[in-house]
Amino acid sequence: MAKSKKDQYETDPDDGLTRGVVGAWGAEDKHERLQKYIFASHATRRRFWREFGKDTGFVDLYCGPGRAKIRGTDVIVDGSAVVAAKKSEACTPFQRYVIGDIAKDLLDACEARLRAIGVGDVYPFLGPAEETAERAISVLHKTSLNLAFIDPFNANLPFSVIETLGRLNKMDQIIHFSVMDYRRNLPVMMEDGRLSSLAPGWQKVVSRSMGINEQRHAIFTYWRGLLESKLNYKVSDKIVRVRSPNGAEIYWLVFASRHDLGGKLWSEIANLGPQRGLL
Repeated sequence: MAKSKKDQYETDPDDGLTRGVVGAWGAEDKHERLQKYIFASHATRRRFWREFGKDTGFVDLYCGPGRAKIRGTDVIVDGSAVVAAKKSEACTPFQRYVIGDIAKDLLDACEARLRAIGVGDVYPFLGPAEETAERAISVLHKTSLNLAFIDPFNANLPFSVIETLGRLNKMDQIIHFSVMDYRRNLPVMMEDGRLSSLAPGWQKVVSRSMGINEQRHAIFTYWRGLLESKLNYKVSDKIVRVRSPNGAEIYWLVFASRHDLGGKLWSEIANLGPQRGLL
């Protein structure tokens, strides 16, 4: 059963803004890799800015409130946009931060938290990511060097979001592929249109006679192929599988870039610990 909004969010007593209430597993893995990639690529951003005079940008269209409490604990963690900003500001900052969310209170909270740590050029867009993606690329220069972190709250990941952002040639993307949700809800998603949104044309590679795991892998392979054939991305072979304590796969992190250096840097930071296997 889906949790209600009041179970997912609360008021942060430290700043009076909305913060999330999240499960304990998974966020650390994503954010650790995000930070490491931002640091690994900072020399490229610095050269791009200082030598070529061109912008760099960070995009998070599922930004949430920028801060969360781990459910059942007193542990407070930053959201992905704030994690990215803190890391980049400590090495080579992005010139522009583009954030988006479907809920105004969450978007306002994230923007306020970014500005509180000294980020100046924040571009907040209210609405679903498949709409804000178009506005996001409108405020980024066509020749700018960009990184998008695609981390939807649930299994609703429209391919159109990745496709729109990918219209900028130098747009690397770190994409959260929610394996647990796709495995658990796949039959429903086949019927309600979410799977067609994720992987248009999936019917060409999946049959009802397949087992659930075979279907899941066929869909992922097809989706990855769309990134490569339709968008001309190179998808790193270092696809990170994050598991729960009982060994169940929760999500995969997928890195897509059109440039060899991005894939090289991702390969160097993808495998961070003994529990993080690779596909």
